[in-house]
Amino acid sequence: MNAPNDTQNDARTPVTVLGLGAMGRALAAAFLRAGHPTTVWNRTPGRAGELLAQGATPADTAAEAVAAAPLVIVCVLDYDAAHAILEPIGARLSGRVLVNLTSDTRSGPGPPPPGRPGTASTTSTARSWCRPRSSGSPRRPSSTVAPARRSRRTGRR
Repeated sequence: MNAPNDTQNDARTPVTVLGLGAMGRALAAAFLRAGHPTTVWNRTPGRAGELLAQGATPADTAAEAVAAAPLVIVCVLDYDAAHAILEPIGARLSGRVLVNLTSDTRSGPGPPPPGRPGTASTTSTARSWCRPRSSGSPRRPSSTVAPARRSRRTGRR
């Protein structure tokens, strides 16, 4: 039996990064190093220079950037900025995975403002941007949270 040729079967998922602050640039660079086709967009033009030199594709609009990939990473200042960028293009998010890495500290600890996306590092689909949540935080699938188990040797967690 012949082993499959990994290079022929290794089609990397295209990724879009919205927001090119320090974290957005670092994430986009990591995706590029890993071989993912990466589209970038920033509200303030001109922040993608280094990424373009590494092979990133620039987008003129957030809508154009979202259309370029099935995986969209949002890395902007706060929930208001994320909402202002995504609400007008909500229908274009359909069928895409949206990862929100926005960190909004104005409300202090706890859930984000009502009707806004979930806490930092939330993964959702377009539906969560098109309708308000009934609660302040996203529900996590039970399969993603494993209870601590005691070690058989030490009895510690």
